[in-house]
Amino acid sequence: MRHFMSLTVFALAVAAFFGSPASARTHGVSAATYSLGVTQICAGALLFDHQHAMGTRADALAIASDIRASTETRLARVAAVPVPAALRGLDQRWIASQRQLAAVYARVWVQIYDAIGAARTPAQKAQLPARLESLLRVPDPLKEAAGRLELVLDVPDCTGGG
Repeated sequence: MRHFMSLTVFALAVAAFFGSPASARTHGVSAATYSLGVTQICAGALLFDHQHAMGTRADALAIASDIRASTETRLARVAAVPVPAALRGLDQRWIASQRQLAAVYARVWVQIYDAIGAARTPAQKAQLPARLESLLRVPDPLKEAAGRLELVLDVPDCTGGG
């Protein structure tokens, strides 16, 4: 019991000396260190992490779910990277943009499946390339906004769709 009390007092003294965990998370961290940490997590990211069958709408929905989950897993790791004071706020905007992008990629994946499945007549099949091209452009405004934040933060896309 005495040993436990000594450890507790020591831990409290260390915490008082070094500050709170939040300040420890950002103390003395440079933008380059943040960039490197995020890059190690996000570089080479894949749109989805698992293999999937691709033949049914249920398969498309499973892939869409994996797109969101794969991005969220990486972003949870990114959230643990210490953020320099100068970048606070921007990092959260970028993380939010990555979540939004993953959600759009997931939705568009299912919409592409649905568009292909709905094209039955020759006229519908003739319109399919234009419809698919239109769907592929849906994420573009979000990608541009995320890209601007990526330049400022010097980090790569973390969705795998970039």
